Amino acid sequence: MFIPTSFWQWWLLLGIISVSANDVSQPHILFIMADDMGHNDVSYHGSDQISTPNLDALATRGTILKQYYSEAICTPARTALLTGKYPMRTGMQGAPLANSEDRGIPLTEKLLPAHLKDTGYETHLVGKWHLGMASKQLLPQYRGYDSHYGLRGGGIDYLSYHSVQPGPDGTLLSGLDFFDNDIPQITEERYVVDALTDRAVEIIFGHNSSTPLFLHYTSCAPHAGNAGGALQPPLYKKLGSRHVANSDRRLYAEVVRHLDYSVGRLVRALADKGILHNTLIVFVSDNGAPTTGIYSNWGVNLPFRGRKQTPWEGGVRVPAFIWHAGLKPNVWDGLMHISDWMPTLLAAAGRKKFDEKIDGINQWPSILRGQQSPRKEVLVTVEDRDNGYAALRMGDYKLLIGNFTGVANAYYGAEFLANKETPPDFYDSLASSEVAKVFSTLGITFDYGDVIATRKAAVVKQIDTVKDQVPCIPTPTRGCLYNLKKDPAESHDLWLRGQKIVSLMTMRLNSLWSQMVRRGPTKLNIDANPASHNYIWLTWLNNVTQESPLNEKVFFKDAPPFTVGC
Repeated sequence: MFIPTSFWQWWLLLGIISVSANDVSQPHILFIMADDMGHNDVSYHGSDQISTPNLDALATRGTILKQYYSEAICTPARTALLTGKYPMRTGMQGAPLANSEDRGIPLTEKLLPAHLKDTGYETHLVGKWHLGMASKQLLPQYRGYDSHYGLRGGGIDYLSYHSVQPGPDGTLLSGLDFFDNDIPQITEERYVVDALTDRAVEIIFGHNSSTPLFLHYTSCAPHAGNAGGALQPPLYKKLGSRHVANSDRRLYAEVVRHLDYSVGRLVRALADKGILHNTLIVFVSDNGAPTTGIYSNWGVNLPFRGRKQTPWEGGVRVPAFIWHAGLKPNVWDGLMHISDWMPTLLAAAGRKKFDEKIDGINQWPSILRGQQSPRKEVLVTVEDRDNGYAALRMGDYKLLIGNFTGVANAYYGAEFLANKETPPDFYDSLASSEVAKVFSTLGITFDYGDVIATRKAAVVKQIDTVKDQVPCIPTPTRGCLYNLKKDPAESHDLWLRGQKIVSLMTMRLNSLWSQMVRRGPTKLNIDANPASHNYIWLTWLNNVTQESPLNEKVFFKDAPPFTVGC
């Protein structure tokens, strides 16, 4: 039995009572988003290769979201998070934004931080934005955040803070993409993950605790850097992860481990500030890892199929958990989508009513009580340009249909998982982590049996042992159908025997397709060239219209590029 012996332990006990009674003062919220982290890249999912002890400590004492879906790539994922809508509602589906694109979340959309400000929160974004940078109106500090410190685009070098991207004629454009609100950080020299974490810690310590805090920490790790230095662990310490056999995977492991170290720093800061007892901590990845292909980082999504920028489970089923001192540790098997965070966090923040029409569903009561998810389906993706395809999860079933030519349809990364030495012990690493040390001061302990049982429950299990000799590849007339409860690896196609389900799900996809806002063509603007702005990626438009010009407010009325057939 936990008997409080200090001031903060009494606060912890009060927090547990309050949350259990669903009557808590507004919690502080730390929302951590990793960039391009794979399912197999956290050790609480069962892998011993990459040690993530701080994340493991939070996850095993929190609620692990076992069936959590994000979007398949950066911009759509962040759009869904901040709007509570499927990206296709705003024309933000498909390819991520380039730095020289005149596109962003339409200004008509009220974003999550603005809703939280209405509820009394102070809001800060530290890290990656990637939702529009052509005009000041599209930047985060004009969309509901009190401040932004970090990068505006999709990725930067971890040491030079430069982003290198092709211009309209294919010529590579290079410039600084790191800002403190509107001020470019020209003299910044810290390792980028440290610079972001230092700022987040400063915000925590400088915050007036009487006001609820929303700290949105969107690390650029473990996203690959520029082509000249794709994997960049910190230079100031010795390279660890000696047990990892593959050299590139070892470098990736060190980037992930430093992100994990940064999470430990954030938890320590919350505790030292005296607000950890009433802070909701969310951790997610924006999408699966790009094991191969553009910006490959050697992350691994196994046992799932596919990778980043694909609608297979490996592109969209990502690490996710939520922690609060008052939440009972649990591996929650409820279906959840990234768009659910808006209504869920607003409910946790005490907002009683939310009238806006969104796709997100309030999961807060279900998470609190460990009950069944109210979500029955997830629109995994619709791709309206180039190939033309879609994927839908409905109950236990998932349908993929359309032109999958050129999509990464295989399983990636098994060759990266070999160890040449015995890896660190999972429990010992967790128990000696910074988070575990902080928790010990609050009377939170880690029972070995409970920790191992939680980890075992978090492992995705393949029940269906039947495996297609030739993996199913969807076409516009013949898709692939899977029972994900039994076959999370998407290895046993049920299309021929499940025609009633196929018909129902295709009708639903047709309906959703007809509601989609067209994504405009990718148009790169030479006016964005950093060479014209002292090699800095500055805004280049004075203003934009209410609906960002390349998000055409045109709904698809034509038939989608797929049909039901045998």
